[in-house]
Amino acid sequence: MAARKKQTVLSTVITLLVVLTFVWTRYQEINEGQGSELAKGVQSEVPSTAGYSQGEAPLTKVKLSSSRYQVWEKCVMIDSRGNDGDSFHIQAPHGREEIRIYFVDAPESEARSYRDGNTNHARIAQQGAAMGGLNQAQTTKLGTAAKAFVKQLLAGKRFTVVTNGERVYNSHRKYAFVIVDWKGQPHYLHELLVVHGLGRIHTKPVNLPDNTTASKQKQHLRNLETYAKRMRYGAWGVVAK
Repeated sequence: MAARKKQTVLSTVITLLVVLTFVWTRYQEINEGQGSELAKGVQSEVPSTAGYSQGEAPLTKVKLSSSRYQVWEKCVMIDSRGNDGDSFHIQAPHGREEIRIYFVDAPESEARSYRDGNTNHARIAQQGAAMGGLNQAQTTKLGTAAKAFVKQLLAGKRFTVVTNGERVYNSHRKYAFVIVDWKGQPHYLHELLVVHGLGRIHTKPVNLPDNTTASKQKQHLRNLETYAKRMRYGAWGVVAK
């Protein structure tokens, strides 16, 4: 009788352990799935940079063979309230500059009203529409994520800027390519923004420093954007919900 009772208790314990193991496994799977979605969307301030696979979405190999451009090496980012995902202040070897990257427009990080009565609301609406139909709050949140992503890549590090000195609407800002270290290799910042769903293909196009035509580069950016959509990175993780 005692042996039978002992066996019954043991069977109950084993069954309970099996059930608990199953529940725990499902809990981990759900949590991992949620974490993956967060890494793909804008819910986290800085999107995950670990999900990118060069084999699936190859970035352009940087070659500085054109004589049209100036190359500023060992530049550093200067912390400034005016810095954004596609425009920021730098300290170049010859002095301070404010640059605006080619090809990509990162969303505004804040909805603003100006003293003259104008706002940036229309621009935000255009950006949100181009990135899958985001509303104003989603678009500015994406802009904040893009700004944080760029700061993460550049702050406290040295990087290369390539420019022909062209001014942005005759202002003090200059259009430029920014070359950063990505997984141990030099790559263009504008491509990284697109492949992570953090910017729309917009703004001034130009031939690359290796003489690749602007039209070919735009097609490549569209391919990177397709990859970002498939992986639901950045904006594309928001609109897919």
